[in-house]
Amino acid sequence: MPDPLDPTAIDELLAMAGGDPTLLGELLADFSTDADQYAAELDAAIAAGDDAALVRPAHSLKSNALNVGAAHLAELCRSLETDARTGAVSDAAARVSEIQAELAAVREAVRQVAESHGA
Repeated sequence: MPDPLDPTAIDELLAMAGGDPTLLGELLADFSTDADQYAAELDAAIAAGDDAALVRPAHSLKSNALNVGAAHLAELCRSLETDARTGAVSDAAARVSEIQAELAAVREAVRQVAESHGA
């Protein structure tokens, strides 16, 4: 299984943080907090049977995933967002479940990066 995070993106985040591991830790914590919110919104949309409500959290999670180098997570979200914009998503629950599973792997990778940088 490929690494859920692109190390180059983490290096870029650290550079944006001026090499400050504490700031990197804050950026990664923000990602995790926001990701939790978007994941909850995806779950709520599934529970409500509202495919249109998948668009915003899928879009937001996609953007945040790209910021931390979680390309596979971003692609899953992009695909769901695109399909939700065009109408009903027949396999929405399964796709959100796949996003949740990938997000769990990304969360763990983010935790490990923060720990390894002393953040």
